[in-house]
Amino acid sequence: MLAVQFFIAQAVVQSAWTTPFSLTQNFISDLGNTTCAPYPLGSTSYVCSPWHAWMNASFIVLGLIILFGGALLRTAFPSGRLRAVGLALLALAGAGIIGVGLFPENVNSTLHRLGAAGHFVLGNLGMVVLGIALWPARGRQVLSAYSIVSGIAGLLATALFITDHYLGLGIGGMERVAAYPLPLWLMVFGVSAVSTRILP
Repeated sequence: MLAVQFFIAQAVVQSAWTTPFSLTQNFISDLGNTTCAPYPLGSTSYVCSPWHAWMNASFIVLGLIILFGGALLRTAFPSGRLRAVGLALLALAGAGIIGVGLFPENVNSTLHRLGAAGHFVLGNLGMVVLGIALWPARGRQVLSAYSIVSGIAGLLATALFITDHYLGLGIGGMERVAAYPLPLWLMVFGVSAVSTRILP
């Protein structure tokens, strides 16, 4: 449930911008950019995020939430290979998101993009695998279906994002469709875990 901090941080850091910030044209990572300059270099997009440290800290905290949350809630999924694979994918996604915070887009774009790829690809794929693993559990079919649909939606959005198909949402909008399913899923699963008392 603590993944909600990721959305709060974006709103707070965005509010400190003195230049226009667009949800459709700016990347989430622009909020963590450590300099005030055109980004990408040579573009007409000017990035200046005075509270970038808070956003990068939020990325790191989200990654840690995924790592610790996965460890704490592993028994919420039926044991077996699917659970092991799903949790491993989720852990790699968490590590990737930590990398996004440690290596802002303008500091080390290669490691930043690698971390983001872990979030977009492995995180969404992990939701699908864990959703399938959860299906046999009694009374968990709705959460299972939500996990699978969320993961597939994130994967499709990722494919559209990397192939420059934005469906009218803009590059920033499509990036958010790819990135948001995982933290939203974390919050939904956390609430479900508490309400149904499946915490170990």
